[in-house]
Amino acid sequence: MRFLLLNTGGTISSISSSKGKRPELSSADLLRQALPVNSKYSIEALDIMQRDSTDIGPQDWRDLAQNILDLDRREDYDAYLILHGTDTMAYSAAALSFLLRDFPKAVFLTGSQRSADEADYDGIDNISDAIVAALEMSAAYTGVFVVFAGQVIHGCHAVKTDTKDLRAFSSIGAPPVAEIQDETLTANVKWRELLTRRRQTIQRLYVPEERELLIDPMDPHVLVIQMTPGLDPVLLPQLARGDWPLRALILEGFGSGGIPVTPRDYYPYLKQLISDGVLVILGTQVMSKDEDLTRYEVGQRTDGLGLLAQGGLTTEAALAKTMWILPQARDRAMLATLYQEDFAFEHPQN
Repeated sequence: MRFLLLNTGGTISSISSSKGKRPELSSADLLRQALPVNSKYSIEALDIMQRDSTDIGPQDWRDLAQNILDLDRREDYDAYLILHGTDTMAYSAAALSFLLRDFPKAVFLTGSQRSADEADYDGIDNISDAIVAALEMSAAYTGVFVVFAGQVIHGCHAVKTDTKDLRAFSSIGAPPVAEIQDETLTANVKWRELLTRRRQTIQRLYVPEERELLIDPMDPHVLVIQMTPGLDPVLLPQLARGDWPLRALILEGFGSGGIPVTPRDYYPYLKQLISDGVLVILGTQVMSKDEDLTRYEVGQRTDGLGLLAQGGLTTEAALAKTMWILPQARDRAMLATLYQEDFAFEHPQN
């Protein structure tokens, strides 16, 4: 097997400097310390950027996806590994899941919580685990995955839940795709069935001589707001009237998706926002994302208002998906249909 490692920077390639930690190590530097190349695989490295992941956004997601398609058309690698900072890795993984939904190969993102000059640096272990995942999964799986601290998490379900612990990511709305221990991968049976079946379907449509897949545009004019006590609803319609052309608002309410009715009723303001042409998605800020808008009276009042339920998607997946569908729809009805459709196993998987 032949893999390509793409380096984007982040803590995994960072060392300390007088101005703080900054990404400076190349992918080749890191590979020399990971699992040795053997008869099972070869791995090549390419540095495409050296950035803190807080500086990576929608245009970079598209560029990264296009790079993978262009490289695959020329070189036909078996799988792709991406080194990425942890702060926005879950956003990038979710976005790539949509942008590469018709790509029949596996893409693995990994990084580290510690920089390369720290004693408990976890980057090499995570790279080694990503290579193990590529070896075991690349022949039959398709999709984008986060490999971190012995877990393989689907790109639409990865959430960073810890800034210090080496086990930085959790799988929300679905079990991990696989676990890795002592260079042995144990796959989740249901995920294996779903993803191998998806691979077979895509592979039939992915003609080697016509690898001209174009990366879809993304509209970055999406805002996520977490409901907080005392948040004045008067600001909601103002969001659509500023210099930044807001296209969609993801409003994460309390508990199972509740929003206040007293002392200020949010509903007239949400209605005004929707009438101004903004797609409004209502969910929950609770980590499980298991919203139920019919459970309480405050949620039932949203019925008929014209907003969408977040549908159990993580914040990262909901944001990426909304940015991805906005350029594809000609009206709100189509947006609603596209949002509710499952494109990349983003909806909860039990």
